[in-house]
Amino acid sequence: MSTPSAISPSPRGLAVVTGASVGIGRAASEALEKAGYAVIAASRRLTTAPSAATGITTHQLDVTDADSVAALQRTIADHPVPLTLLVNNAGIPTAAATIADSDLADWRGTYNTNVIGAVQTTQALLPHLIRNHGSVQFIGSTVGRVPYERGAAYAASKYALTALVQTLRLELNGQPVRITEIAPGMMRGDDAGGEFMRTRFHHDPAAIAAVYKGVEHPLVPEDIADCVVWCATRPPHVDIDLMEVRPLAQAAQHKVHRTSAN
Repeated sequence: MSTPSAISPSPRGLAVVTGASVGIGRAASEALEKAGYAVIAASRRLTTAPSAATGITTHQLDVTDADSVAALQRTIADHPVPLTLLVNNAGIPTAAATIADSDLADWRGTYNTNVIGAVQTTQALLPHLIRNHGSVQFIGSTVGRVPYERGAAYAASKYALTALVQTLRLELNGQPVRITEIAPGMMRGDDAGGEFMRTRFHHDPAAIAAVYKGVEHPLVPEDIADCVVWCATRPPHVDIDLMEVRPLAQAAQHKVHRTSAN
């Protein structure tokens, strides 16, 4: 784990972001630090994690491994800044496949990371968040409400995540902790398509390009990072239950306006 050169006053407390090496997680870590949080950017891979700027600490974390999550819990317990925000962003996609032809290992792996991993991390850190009147955010997806062909394994994991969020909110009613789901629609990652699209289309550039053909401005990770910060910084009595976010060109999962420009 790398340690920042100095810990800022962090008036908003400590934020933990999982899956913070790329994409939404990385962008959210940097945006939260700018908004006044001390940040632990946690991910399996540290090579591309946010640089150790003041207020950001990197931490190696595998949300599917109980020992790894327990190590994070110990770090939080020893941290000089109280934990006030957990962003459950860690997740993995699956390759495009019909249900009839899909690999059950993909189903198990996706569910284990996207759902069980979120549960395991939340269980570990929830006592701190309740004690500090904090917030728990889950990065879901619009596919967690409307699926598409050849994406059932990933969609099923996001449907399950939605059920997790809604149930947790019911179970914690009356406790001083806020529960939020942010569900992005069509998004382009850090580079051409991002890791999600490279996995989904077996690193086929033509297939990835076809998804965005004619869509001039899909979402980018910084758009969702803005949403993470906005939800987290509402007054303590305001809980944003669900925020669905799409690019202007995407009216629904199946309806995307495409120009002939690209």
